[in-house]
Amino acid sequence: MENAGQSPRRIKRELKRLLQNDHSYAGGSIMGSMCTSPHPLARKIFSRYIYKNVGDPGLFPATTELEGRAVAMLGRLLSNETASGFILTGGSEANIVALWTAKLMHKNKGNEVLVPESAHFSFDKAASLLELKLTKVPLQNDFTVDVGELEKRITARTIAIVGIAGTTPLGVVDPIAELSRIAVEHGLYLHVDAALGGFILPFLPALGRSAPEFDFRLPGVSSITIDPHKMGMSVIPGGGILYRSAELAATVHVVVPYLAGGETAQATVVGTRSGASVLAAWAMLRHLGRRGYTKVVKRCMENTAFLAQGIREIDGLFLPCDPVLNVVGVASRKLPVHELAARLRTGGWALSLFPEHIRVVCMPHVRRAHIRRFLADCRAVLHE
Repeated sequence: MENAGQSPRRIKRELKRLLQNDHSYAGGSIMGSMCTSPHPLARKIFSRYIYKNVGDPGLFPATTELEGRAVAMLGRLLSNETASGFILTGGSEANIVALWTAKLMHKNKGNEVLVPESAHFSFDKAASLLELKLTKVPLQNDFTVDVGELEKRITARTIAIVGIAGTTPLGVVDPIAELSRIAVEHGLYLHVDAALGGFILPFLPALGRSAPEFDFRLPGVSSITIDPHKMGMSVIPGGGILYRSAELAATVHVVVPYLAGGETAQATVVGTRSGASVLAAWAMLRHLGRRGYTKVVKRCMENTAFLAQGIREIDGLFLPCDPVLNVVGVASRKLPVHELAARLRTGGWALSLFPEHIRVVCMPHVRRAHIRRFLADCRAVLHE
C-alpha cells in the first residue's frame, strides 16, 4: 500500500491494462463456462444496492422479505408452493448446506452419502468439511448414474443420496424419479443438484421438448440447488438452495443474538450475504418470467443443436452423447483430446477439458457466429 493514494482515473486506467488478458463473454471466446454475462437489468440492480446485507435482516428487513419472494418464485418454478430456502453464493455453497442438513437430520444414524461419479467437486468439499464418507457410484453408458448399483451400495449408515440435473461433464440428467423412489423406500435424504438444469428443464415442455422429472413433484426430493447466476442470467454471486418445507430449512439454523434486529437465525455457510445479489435475482425472475426464460432456453438449445450437428460433420470428431441440455461434449478420434484442447486454447478459446472430451456450453452469451468460428478452428486444428 502506497502512502499517497491514486486518483480514480489512474486506477481505472491501470485496471484496464492489468485485466486485458481476461476473457470476455461479449468476445465469444468463453465456450466452456456454465456462467454467462448478467442481464443489463441485473447489473443495474446489483450496482445500485451493493451495500445491502441480508445476513443482518434487522438492518435490511425489506431486502430479506424480497429474498423470501424470490425463493417463492423459484419454488413455484420447481413445483412447490411452500418451498423455503435462500439465495447463496453459488451451487457449491448450496450443495454443502444440503449435505449439512442431511447430516443433522440423521446425526444418530451414520455419515455415508452416495453420489454419482459425475457429481460436482463441491460434494468432495462438503464431505471434507462435514466429515462425511462420500461413495461415488459408477455411471451407465448414457453417463447417468447406475441406479441399480447405487441401491446395492446403501448401508445402515447411509444418510443421503445425490442426483444431478445437468451434470458438470456433459449436462445429462440422472434418473431422479428412480432416486426419489429409493429415497422414500430407504428413508434417505435426496438432494438434487440442478445448478444448471433448474433454469432449463422447466421450460423445455413449452418448446415441444421432453424433460425428465427432477423437482419437488417427486416425493423423495428433499432439496434442490438452482443457480440464478447461470441460466437465470443474474449476477455472481447468485446461487440458490430450496427445501421442500420451512421445517426442513430450519434444520441447520444457527442462532445469532447480537444483530441489529435482535436474535435471529442463520442457515447458510456465510454470515454476511449480498443483498444486491438477492435483489438482482428477484428482479430477473420478475422481469423475464416464464415467457422470457423460455425464449432464452429456446435460443440456447437451438445453438446447441447447431453446434452438435457441426461437430458430427467434422471428420475426426464425435459426440460422446447427444446433448440433453445446452452442453456439448467434443471427443476426438484423430488427436488426443488434451492436445486438441491445448491447440484450441492457444487460438484463444476458453474451454473445459475432461479426460475423454472437451465441454462446450451454449450459454446465452454464445452466438451463432461464435459457434461457426469455433467449428472452423476445430477443422483447422485437425487438418494441420
